[in-house]
Amino acid sequence: MITVFKERQRHKRIEFERRILTEVSLTELTEDIKEMFSPFFSDAIIYKGDVENVCIDIAIEAYLLGAEYSKFSSHGEPMRKVQERCFLLEKALIEALFEYWTFWRSSSGYEDSLQIACDVFVSNWWKKGYEKGVMRRRLRLH
Repeated sequence: MITVFKERQRHKRIEFERRILTEVSLTELTEDIKEMFSPFFSDAIIYKGDVENVCIDIAIEAYLLGAEYSKFSSHGEPMRKVQERCFLLEKALIEALFEYWTFWRSSSGYEDSLQIACDVFVSNWWKKGYEKGVMRRRLRLH
């Protein structure tokens, strides 16, 4: 039987993501969104659920990114080095979330605090994914 390498690689990645996402709690995610972004919900002119959905998508992407890059921990790299390795991808997620918020907000003046909130939110979910990935690799569940 002949298999295509790219197809097999894609299949393995999808299976890894499916297994790692079973450990994400949607209630924990929504609570984190409320805690982080509750001051900004009051002046958003869009429905709160739309913003929450985008925040959930970004958090899941950051979680998966951290879990994927946790493979470098098995080579002895500390978390800080691994986070530097995927800095551009993490920064892209932060910027996407920040741009979404600034596009739909009705007032300005909170851009700095919103940028910090987006940065902390994405970084926290990246770290959670990284820690779960490291744990799964140590338990050989990957």
